[in-house]
Amino acid sequence: MRRLFLFLSVCALSCFWSIAQNSISVMFYNTENLFDTTDDPSKNDESFTPEGDHMWTNKRYRAKLDAIARVIVAADEDSAPVLVGLCEVENDTVMTDLTERSLLRNVGYRYVMTSSPDSRGIDVALMYRRNYFQMIGYESIGVSLESYGSSGTRDILHVTGRLENMDTLDLYVCHWPSRLGGTEQTEPMRLTAAAMVRCSVDSIFKVRRKPYVIIMGDLNEGPDDSAVRTGLSAYPRRQGSGLDDRELVTVMDDMEQGSYKYEGIWDNYDQFVVSASMLNGLGCTEMAGVEVFAPDFLLEDDDSYGGVKPMRTYNGMRYKSGYSDHLPIIMRLTY
Repeated sequence: MRRLFLFLSVCALSCFWSIAQNSISVMFYNTENLFDTTDDPSKNDESFTPEGDHMWTNKRYRAKLDAIARVIVAADEDSAPVLVGLCEVENDTVMTDLTERSLLRNVGYRYVMTSSPDSRGIDVALMYRRNYFQMIGYESIGVSLESYGSSGTRDILHVTGRLENMDTLDLYVCHWPSRLGGTEQTEPMRLTAAAMVRCSVDSIFKVRRKPYVIIMGDLNEGPDDSAVRTGLSAYPRRQGSGLDDRELVTVMDDMEQGSYKYEGIWDNYDQFVVSASMLNGLGCTEMAGVEVFAPDFLLEDDDSYGGVKPMRTYNGMRYKSGYSDHLPIIMRLTY
């Protein structure tokens, strides 16, 4: 019994000191149309070519890469985020250029991404820093929308890896179907995507005694909308500390700052959803906080509705050399 007590004490102290010494950031960012300049005959990307409607030149493409890189570096004042989920990235060329030929080239990011049947060719990706996160494996989870008459949507990226403290972390990067065509009409598509994520998460919950799960993405749903509450079966954050480890919890509830503005209204469609194990204070890896990253340089005056709004790369067809129509979201982890 004495040996067991000493062993548990050492584990507890190890956990305590680890929490005191280690803090990392997890980021998600909808980059809004991060395309290269080459026409892919199989995708509807003609607008983002030098001859297309947006006159998407190599100079503008390189400026966009450095703009996105600048946001990522600025998101953590101590060090670049360890994990960065991205959506609306076109292909491997874009991700290679972002990680190796932009302002991020000295950070040492590696990445994995999906190759989805989305008609425009946009995908999701995860960048990670190998010194802090050792990837074990990844998979691309397809979302079939044939029954809704849709040709395809973005796959879900599931990545498994280990943190420095050897906790296994499962990450899901999502870009669920948009609301274009009507919120009620498109909601079943997002419910389908949510069900695919929940099915995969349930398989983890069955085999992990202490699961650590982070779902991140542009869900095109708020924390209280059906695809999140019903499709993911995610509980509100206020209930998180009283739940079993094998439940999902939304953590962007009641945020004062939204990440996306439409017709003067801020929404929290960009979200983190986590397993309750990261909120109950009984494990080594815990969520220390979340925020919408909204520095002044990402914003501009909203002349139509007042206040401010995200500074986009284009306003219609007018090039503005901005960033994105979404703001990034950041999660702090301690372990």
